[in-house]
Amino acid sequence: MADLIKPDLCVIGAGALGIDLALRARQRGLSVVLVERPAPEAGDAVGAGLRRAAFMASAARAQALRSAKDVGLDNAEPKPNFRTIADHAAAIAAAAAPRQADERLAALGITVLSGTASFVDRQTLRCGDTTIRARQFVLATGAQPRVPDLPGLDQVPYFTADSIADNIRKLSHLVVIGGEPVALELAQAYRRLGSPVTVVPQGGLLPGFDPELVALLVRALREEGVTILDDAEVTAILPRNQGTGVTLRRADGEDSLDVSHILVAMGRVPVLEADLLDKAKLRRDRLRPDHLLVGPDGQTSNARISAIGGAAGMHQPHIGARQAALLVERVAGLGNGRLEPSHLPHLVGTQPALAQVGLLEDAGHLRPGQTVVRSNLAETDAARAQGQPYGLAKLVVARNGTVIGAGIVGASAGETIAVLALAMARGLPLAALGRLALPQPSAAASLIDLADQSLAEQKPAGLTRRLARLWR
Repeated sequence: MADLIKPDLCVIGAGALGIDLALRARQRGLSVVLVERPAPEAGDAVGAGLRRAAFMASAARAQALRSAKDVGLDNAEPKPNFRTIADHAAAIAAAAAPRQADERLAALGITVLSGTASFVDRQTLRCGDTTIRARQFVLATGAQPRVPDLPGLDQVPYFTADSIADNIRKLSHLVVIGGEPVALELAQAYRRLGSPVTVVPQGGLLPGFDPELVALLVRALREEGVTILDDAEVTAILPRNQGTGVTLRRADGEDSLDVSHILVAMGRVPVLEADLLDKAKLRRDRLRPDHLLVGPDGQTSNARISAIGGAAGMHQPHIGARQAALLVERVAGLGNGRLEPSHLPHLVGTQPALAQVGLLEDAGHLRPGQTVVRSNLAETDAARAQGQPYGLAKLVVARNGTVIGAGIVGASAGETIAVLALAMARGLPLAALGRLALPQPSAAASLIDLADQSLAEQKPAGLTRRLARLWR
């Protein structure tokens, strides 16, 4: 006889984000069922992000040796061992795996089910012999790399942002197809470890990021030796006996590359299997049919089903984690917080890093009362001490002094943008950040300079002017 269970929350997908959501919910006292899919969720396997982070850390150390003269030391050309680097990255990921073991989850009170699962109607899920009617279902099925329909690509081996973590050898010439953040992150890492790298953005370099900041980042990457063909588009892949040919379309005509390996990094698409979702009758996004129609919080067209992270089209881990936290609060009756897209920071984890939150506009497109303030981060004490030659902070400030958009390229960009994102979410004026006692030297101390600039742009109130005259 089939079992019927009615938990508060049913999480579908036991990747890193799904497990994190289940643990959060149990901490709030909710009853939770975690449904594992028959195969690991594409792009959301436990430890995949850690392996990439460890690989990039090895590349950063190699570059530190190569550029030691910038801080008064002798340069040394690194001698990377790719097998050792891959083993180190795998060990880092393996060390985190026990936290997500089924036995630990069960001990914490989470019911873990494995097997083929599918919705039988809009509010019922069946997994094997178990029927689940949860107060809230959550799709945490992740996303998989988007593979373009390029002639010849299916005839050659190629890497994706997920599979390249298994590489254990130096690449003779890597071409990176795509202009997403991970494309530039991996391109820089492989160049730093000695591989020639060519990037073909294929339709746009870092779409959604401020062009001025992108141009500064591209300049830094090119100076490290990364070739970026921002005027080219791959039109075909040509299999050869030795190596691979890549045909390009450029503004001045057709061109070609001879490469040893291909990395496809053109974003991700949600894993939304028909056998799981057909009976749930969820609406699709008309502009992106491979995505569900969801609100900022991941709410689908069915009030009983939400999607978070890659399943909702949000591919940066910190955004999925925030979606999970807010969802638990709503299900637990502890709040009705909403995710504000304009307050979500986005990061390109290169060196220098590029981080952005809100909307940045050129001075010619500002609304009345809005101003742009800039700070050259390369001139700060912290940048000089660390030998950082590039850096720019750019803020759009409203008439009332609050920040409505910010972008930073430079060291510690992610940490500094987090402070600005918090200020935006709380409605704090930039002047309030300028009154913080920020330690020197630090990248965040540039906020004081930006606040001073913003105050200088504002005209003092009439009463303030009269009091100043009276004092004089």
